[in-house]
Amino acid sequence: MKTLPITKFRIHVLAWLAFITYEELSVMVLLHWQFGSIWDELAHYTVHISLFYFNAHVALPATINQNKKSYFLYFLVAIAEVALCMMFKYLFLYAFNFFQIPMFPPFVDNMHFILSGSLRTLYFIALGVVYWLALTALQNRKRVAELENEHLKDQIARRKLEAAIISTENAYLKSQINPHFLFNTLNFLYNSVAKFSSKIADSFMSLSELMHYALSEVAEDGKVPLESEIENVKNFIKLNQDRFGQKLVLNFHVQGDVEGQKIIPLAIMTLVENMFKYGDLFNVEEPASISITVVDDIISIATENKKRRGILPEKHGIGIQNLENRLAAYHEYKLDIQDEEEIYKSVLQI
Repeated sequence: MKTLPITKFRIHVLAWLAFITYEELSVMVLLHWQFGSIWDELAHYTVHISLFYFNAHVALPATINQNKKSYFLYFLVAIAEVALCMMFKYLFLYAFNFFQIPMFPPFVDNMHFILSGSLRTLYFIALGVVYWLALTALQNRKRVAELENEHLKDQIARRKLEAAIISTENAYLKSQINPHFLFNTLNFLYNSVAKFSSKIADSFMSLSELMHYALSEVAEDGKVPLESEIENVKNFIKLNQDRFGQKLVLNFHVQGDVEGQKIIPLAIMTLVENMFKYGDLFNVEEPASISITVVDDIISIATENKKRRGILPEKHGIGIQNLENRLAAYHEYKLDIQDEEEIYKSVLQI
């Protein structure tokens, strides 16, 4: 909050007013109203309060902290603080004598002046030490509370992650189909249909290859060869061309050396499926396009299509969001999407 520093300042001012009032009342009771001038009091408390804060916020943190605890160095600093305060007190003494300003207690001799002045200075140094210890304890307590809070957040995040993993595993188990049974069935259908229609048999073959790619195990790094991903997209396009009687108007280009490049599985397929779901792929004047380019180990995937008119499937954005989540886990990437009224464009750089 913006008012916090002002609040702290007010607390300190009130605390010092209470402290000074206490000391002045003690002098009034014990020494029967023997005070110096207002200038004497002002100079006295200005020097010692400044010493208090210097000791607590500069000297002690610089010499005694968690990484470096040099008590001997602090002892030398404390001696220097006493000497500096005595120098100011002598300056005030000479100034007050020159302007004939009364001081309390009055000057007796140098020994008495140095002894009383040093004891008073050590008293404020001790107050600064107590203040620093209390401040350090509060800061440590706050730090411990923050660490406990972070630990609690980590535990909550870990539990959510474990729950998500369990949920994913359950969904995976529910959706599991024996691949051998599936491929054997597709091969049977392919062989049966091939006798009567090579066109339908090719569609079965494309479907079989799509399913084989989707159910294949991924390497330990979570990626697949870019060539495999491109081949899978080609099979998907071929299967849909067969479905719509080769009427789809779609340009598919691959440029650059794709060999040796790797990508997370079904990354390109997510963008292509989005085109087939919402795009007008029968427009001869404005054909849809998919281009994959590899330059200096940067894979660029660009799609563009005219939007289909009429009633479209409801958009949820789950596919794109899921794609971004998976990309963030395995790649450095940039995904730009232009969703305009009639045109949809996407550019993915990995």
